[in-house]
Amino acid sequence: MDVWDVLGKRTAGDEFVVVGGVKAPDAEMALLLARETHFRHKEGVAYAVRRRGEGDLHVGSFDAEQLGGVTDRSYRRQEGYVGVGAKLKRVREALAIRGLTIGGHRPPVRRGGEREEAHA
Repeated sequence: MDVWDVLGKRTAGDEFVVVGGVKAPDAEMALLLARETHFRHKEGVAYAVRRRGEGDLHVGSFDAEQLGGVTDRSYRRQEGYVGVGAKLKRVREALAIRGLTIGGHRPPVRRGGEREEAHA
């Protein structure tokens, strides 16, 4: 099985740079594996493969909008949670206006197997 260099572009103005490699029997399978293993999280705008030691570049057919899939998987990365704290604060305030806050003290924290002693 041949080894293929995987090349990618971060932005449209960049040149292709080697970002990894895959083993595949032909260029079509190498492109599929490259897309699924190196660009599934929208890491770039274009990708290509070339058989290691050769110069022929096989460019992937997916454009930047399709590369990485159409499903929103931002929850897998830290930036997917930007703004969550502010949203929770707004929800808490809206619930307080309706009188739906949870009152009282928090239960005690137990650490390392500590047990509360029963008082008789």
